[in-house]
Amino acid sequence: MMKQRQASIYKYTQLLWSVLLVLVIWNQPQYALADVNPQEINAIIRTRDIALQALNTRDFAKIQPYLHPNFTITTVDNQIFHKVPEFEKYWNQQFSSSIKDIKMQLKGDTLRTFLTPEIDVASGEAIASFSFKDGKAADMALRWTAVLQKLQDKWTIQSLHFSSNLLNNPVLNAAQQLGRILAVAAGVGGFLLGALRFPSGSIDDAIITSQN
Repeated sequence: MMKQRQASIYKYTQLLWSVLLVLVIWNQPQYALADVNPQEINAIIRTRDIALQALNTRDFAKIQPYLHPNFTITTVDNQIFHKVPEFEKYWNQQFSSSIKDIKMQLKGDTLRTFLTPEIDVASGEAIASFSFKDGKAADMALRWTAVLQKLQDKWTIQSLHFSSNLLNNPVLNAAQQLGRILAVAAGVGGFLLGALRFPSGSIDDAIITSQN
């Protein structure tokens, strides 16, 4: 009796695992089980390279045909753009202060997941190299995530998101340094202005008057 019960439990256990395995295989997308066509990967990389070139040369007309009609770009300072002219204006404004040039390059391997044969989610790391107008330079480490969708035989960027370490930001550090310089300059300027308005004797008289 005990052996029959154990045999039944074993039989039902095997049946349960078989059912679960069938369900997993049934729900597993077929495209995830097959190797991705290398031609598709090359097309995705081509779109990526065009996007990098557009950023580094500030020629956004090159990337326009490779953007999804409803694309989204989220920058490291948490601004969101849906139109190329708006992002182009934002990007060019970065060079109106202390920044002379920005060059971006990818770092390490790209992690890639195909949600469907036409949707690719990619992520990785990058380095943004800043050149400042005072001759200094600095690098900022970035992380990025991109969603690409194939439309009309062309891989387009549906969304692109950048993030960085706020505690190690060369632009923020440069701005803080500039702020300290301006503060010192304002203090020196105020002292000189006061000295010009009050001759040396007048300052002494003013101090004596205030004490009395």
